[in-house]
Amino acid sequence: MKINRDTDYAVRCMLLMSGNPGKTFIIGEIAKEKAIPESFLAKILQKLTRAGWLRSIRGTNGGFVLVKDPRDITLLDIVEAINGKIIVNKCTDIQDRCALMDDCPTFPIWLEIKQMIEQRLRQYEFATLAQKYNNNITGRKTPSGE
Repeated sequence: MKINRDTDYAVRCMLLMSGNPGKTFIIGEIAKEKAIPESFLAKILQKLTRAGWLRSIRGTNGGFVLVKDPRDITLLDIVEAINGKIIVNKCTDIQDRCALMDDCPTFPIWLEIKQMIEQRLRQYEFATLAQKYNNNITGRKTPSGE
């Protein structure tokens, strides 16, 4: 499994939005704040909207708003919304069952690793991550040491 650039950008976006629940964000604001190219960001926000984590608001005051409580959104949710289900090996994908699976000595290992990754990602919810991120930002010193 590889966390691709889209997933990394989605996590950055969700950190920002989770730290400001209820706020409507415009694409340009998120792109600037999180150093994400706007062309990538628009596609990512559409995926997050289709997954039910965001709502798109049209019009002059439009943008995107978080519609779920950040305590109910985990890293696993965002990884799966952007990357798809966690698949360590082809045989761990339920839709792509291997004919050798029942006799394969490594299948249980791949399945265990997949489940461990899912479990770990499920442990990190965005309310806590955003709080830690915002505390780190406000606690940073300027380059001059102030």
